[in-house]
Amino acid sequence: MLFGGRKVKRKMSSFEKKELAWMIVRLALIITGIALLIWVSPYFAFVILALVLWMGLDLILGLLKKSRPVLPAKDQRRHRHKYHFNDILWLLENPDLVNPEISFTLADVKEDDLYAVLEPGCHYIRSRYDCMDFRATSLYRFYKAGGAFIDKVSPSGKVRNMLEETMLGMKFWISEKGHDSVCYFSENHEITFFVLEYLIGRLFPDRVFKNDKKTGAEKEKEGRERIITWFELRGKYGFSEFYSHNYLPIDFANISLLVLHGDRTDKELMDRAKGILDILCLDYAHSYAFGTIIGAQGRAYARNNINCAFQENTTDLITDAIWNNSEKYGGLYYHKPSQVGAFLRLLKLKDEDGNPIYQVPEAIKAIGRDTDTQVIRSSFGLDLKDIRSEGLYGLEERQIMFQLGMVALSNPEVINNTFDYVNEHSLIYNEFLSPFKYFNISILRFLGVFPFLSRWLNIYPNGVALERSNVYIYKTKDYKLSTLINYKPGSAGAQQTTMAALLPGGVTVFTHHPLKDQEFRTAPGFWGGYGTAPHAVQHENVTMLIHRIPRKITFSPERILPYTHTYLPEELLDEVRVQGRYAFAKKGNTFLALIGASDFEYLPFQKEKVAVMEGLLKNPYKSFELVQRGRVQYTIYELSSADKESYEDFMQRIKSNAVSFDGKNLAYHTGERALALHYGGDFTLNGETQECKFKRYDSQYVQTDYLGEEITVKAGGFTHKIHIRENVRESSVDASTHQSSDNGGENE
Repeated sequence: MLFGGRKVKRKMSSFEKKELAWMIVRLALIITGIALLIWVSPYFAFVILALVLWMGLDLILGLLKKSRPVLPAKDQRRHRHKYHFNDILWLLENPDLVNPEISFTLADVKEDDLYAVLEPGCHYIRSRYDCMDFRATSLYRFYKAGGAFIDKVSPSGKVRNMLEETMLGMKFWISEKGHDSVCYFSENHEITFFVLEYLIGRLFPDRVFKNDKKTGAEKEKEGRERIITWFELRGKYGFSEFYSHNYLPIDFANISLLVLHGDRTDKELMDRAKGILDILCLDYAHSYAFGTIIGAQGRAYARNNINCAFQENTTDLITDAIWNNSEKYGGLYYHKPSQVGAFLRLLKLKDEDGNPIYQVPEAIKAIGRDTDTQVIRSSFGLDLKDIRSEGLYGLEERQIMFQLGMVALSNPEVINNTFDYVNEHSLIYNEFLSPFKYFNISILRFLGVFPFLSRWLNIYPNGVALERSNVYIYKTKDYKLSTLINYKPGSAGAQQTTMAALLPGGVTVFTHHPLKDQEFRTAPGFWGGYGTAPHAVQHENVTMLIHRIPRKITFSPERILPYTHTYLPEELLDEVRVQGRYAFAKKGNTFLALIGASDFEYLPFQKEKVAVMEGLLKNPYKSFELVQRGRVQYTIYELSSADKESYEDFMQRIKSNAVSFDGKNLAYHTGERALALHYGGDFTLNGETQECKFKRYDSQYVQTDYLGEEITVKAGGFTHKIHIRENVRESSVDASTHQSSDNGGENE
């Protein structure tokens, strides 16, 4: 990336140095060999021409490989039927409940209606369009819940045959044959496909699946092995999609579906599944406040940052189930297009002896209920420079699963591995991987130039990889402030939310550099993700951001916008004051201050920018987008509350705090704290360097070393232990606090 023509340097790993050395050796040998041949005879000069023609032919052959469509063309999309799929599915899965929002009964549905409702989803899956896995999950649930209903409505077998042929024709992993543009990457897609392979294989143990000619029993076994591998990776490295308001619910849903319909006599599989659910619940508990988990997160879209606390959504359905016994949403939310109903059904399910199949451990529930002031540090994932030492570089399924799970494709540490995998499985036809066809030249692969080019050009896709993420959370009864600490400052656009303040009622305030000034729903885009990452740090109630926005990013899909913006919605706050480079806001007893390098400016209300908010902001006389212009700038957040000081005293104190900034060094004095941040360097508190790489979990409830696999949670008089690889999942009660274990302690 360039700042005034100067490139930001990044240290090469030892493996990259070796690859660069081998590239130089290979290149030198080829040049020497050609020179010797020409010296022997000038006619050997044709060797150079042959090499050029070879490279040109490679390029032409690659360009001729046309990507498969990601989505159906608009004129091929099916129209919605009068009976909606999700409504019928809700009625099938909840026969004893009444939903006033559904205006028909199952008795009203005829064969032609049912076929018309199901055929679009089956067509979508058969055509292998992107996100077919999510539709296939719904189709599986429909088939399981609607067996007798399907046969009654369609005695001819027309509907059942369509469903079965669709499931038997599915592709369950990127290495299976067949060209498509389905996204198999990222943790949530992986577990969705693996659970589907396992469960659908169980449905048809003796049937042959069309794509790879394996029987259902073989697919069940293969899916189980992949699930176990995925569980072990999460057990050690956590979730790259950490705290994701959008994607962790998908993990909840699929693992719950696995426990609901999998082989419960398979203790290894079931215990690991429940242990992963425990880890998901623990992550939710750490980030839980005001009924939601909005904050710094691994992958998010616009609505996950802005309005999710004001809309019925999958994450809040989960938190409502864990900490409120589903009293807010209840069962009536199932009919929405969400898979998370599986988690709620799992919480209610009992075995033949009347014991719960799964319970959220009481120790984890206690963390979410605790409103005392808390500092929670956590670390997720792995840096690319470390994947070789962890045995995760290569083409074995476990290795490629981890690489694709962190969406690392073009980075210098893995680009050669990506080329090898793409060519081994003919993945150039996948739209998400099709850019590789422009560089898939065998002589260049042999030379090993791509890691060097990837590093030298610092291309835009490199920023997408979800590397090790260290998150700092500060929670009080009045607010939550969370920050993704020192995450690849200056790197190109990704879907992470680097920081957010969560105020009473679920109101969010966050600052980022937008990638686009249009397409407001996408990520990275205008409200979700970022164009370039800041250097961000936090200490308790203060977050400091330094942005150094480049003029150019190689292969960026958009021009680089020369400003940052803050979502600060006047309509949702009790009071907002913008005074030059200071901005103040009040929500109930909570106070928030922003300090910038230059003056803040509210932009006028624009209906295009609020369309993504789905009716959250309606007052055209209230602003919400606060802009700070300039490519080199900083933003400081500080929060406080009425039990500390008055709002007027808070504003006066903030204005009197000393701030200095020279483009790379930011210093801020507040109270007895002297905070200093050097861009790309250290963060200090009162002169002492602060550690920015955390343990896996570091809070008053959990202490787990980075990459530690044994997690012990202690809270509310309960203790819960998890170790995925060793199949440990144990709960106990502190006898001095509780007289019995009847309050929900679980022993397994």
